[in-house]
Amino acid sequence: MRRILVADCEQEISSFNPLPSQYEDFTILRGGALFEAHADADSCVRGFRDVLGERTDFELVPVYGASACSAGPLSQQGFERLSRELLDAIEAAMTPDVAAIYLSMHGAMGAISELDPEGSILEQVRARIGPDIPIVISLDLHGLLTDRMLSNCDAIAVYHTYPHNDFTSTGQRAARLMEAILDRGARPVMARIFIPALVRGPELITATGLYGRIIDRAKEMETRGEALSAAVLIGNPFTDAPELGSQSLVVTDNDPAKARRLAMELANAFWTHHAKMLAELVPLAGAIADAALQPGPVTFTDAADAPSSGASGDSNTILAGLVAAGYRGCAIMPIVDAPAARRAHEAGVGACIRVSLGGTIDPARFPPLALDVEVERLDDGEYTHEVTRIPAHAGPTAVLRHGNIRIVVISRAVFMMDRAIFLAHGLDPEAADIIVVKSPGAAVRYFTFASRNYVLDIPGATSANLPSLGHRVCPRPMFPLDENVAFHPKVELYPARLRPAA
Repeated sequence: MRRILVADCEQEISSFNPLPSQYEDFTILRGGALFEAHADADSCVRGFRDVLGERTDFELVPVYGASACSAGPLSQQGFERLSRELLDAIEAAMTPDVAAIYLSMHGAMGAISELDPEGSILEQVRARIGPDIPIVISLDLHGLLTDRMLSNCDAIAVYHTYPHNDFTSTGQRAARLMEAILDRGARPVMARIFIPALVRGPELITATGLYGRIIDRAKEMETRGEALSAAVLIGNPFTDAPELGSQSLVVTDNDPAKARRLAMELANAFWTHHAKMLAELVPLAGAIADAALQPGPVTFTDAADAPSSGASGDSNTILAGLVAAGYRGCAIMPIVDAPAARRAHEAGVGACIRVSLGGTIDPARFPPLALDVEVERLDDGEYTHEVTRIPAHAGPTAVLRHGNIRIVVISRAVFMMDRAIFLAHGLDPEAADIIVVKSPGAAVRYFTFASRNYVLDIPGATSANLPSLGHRVCPRPMFPLDENVAFHPKVELYPARLRPAA
């Protein structure tokens, strides 16, 4: 029986988060624990297994999993240990009957010592297994495509939705790519075009925005059989890396000309609309004043400090603004502040204490704010994300009340892309007047009851005010970091043997 090795290595980072990630921030799953953890999850690993797991002519072999909340770049020691464990696990699982390898990845990972971790890992996997065993990977549409990644895998499936709701189906599409290679002898040709644009804003919401219409065409290419896989990746503008940008990608079965043509179609469509794909940001003071006039709850999207995009999560900017404005409505918000959570646990429920909130990780952006609060609730921070049904490990948690403002204080950054952080700690978002949402896409999916969403122009390591971040590594000129950026599309083909001679 032919064997397919399955591994998972995923994290998204912000290069502008001052706190490095560590190996200890990752959930490590070895062997069968990988499949057990994803059995009921909405994930690519689950989707891959859904398609191929029941086949009697293949054995899926779970090898290794490593995943962490988005954060700052991974430390050198952390990346070396993580990659070594993954590579050793794959090497240990290699037998003569291994037919292929599937890797669920993100694409916007980053390490202090390695700005292209996914490319490094794939390059080392390829070096260990040789040129003939197919490698299929899946990526987030916020991932980067690098030359090393494309040179060391055979085919790629990319998310088609934002906010993401196609984790499982992307894994299924990756499995069908694998079937095309192993069952039908497909010979994938990948064409990619680099687009010098970083984008962030409501037009990227695939259900309603201009980007979604482009992705609809990519999906059509797949469903009509024009391509094995098609996508436009918009990168992660907060991962400052040498190949950061947007990119079109088309995979065909041994048809370089078609791959070129379709990749060019997607790239040109994206460039036509790229200037409209920026967020309209609202000043905080104006949002607070306007929110008081709105019927029902409103959401304040703090995309600038979104842990799901790699930010530190310790912003107190909105809290300070509400306090300074004397806001009298009911507001709920999360914040990462381990010392404040620890102080609340020491004081106990019902205690009235003075704490310093915010700025424990990124004090340059968020000067700590001293507040008198009441400890309303204490928890261990163990709950389940709505968006993926994967456990959250937020550490010791406290709900603190300052007037009508309730703050969910957690010890470790976790994904905040849904309502779970509030519901798990006794807070009903629909009963609040202002809900602070620390994810750029959460409001349109999980807070649709809100009468209005304000995307705020405030500081943070994942600010949609992209020129304010201070990119130093990415290619230039780059929209919107520079003016008058021109697009001269160039198709690159993989495998490299398909490229014309210079």
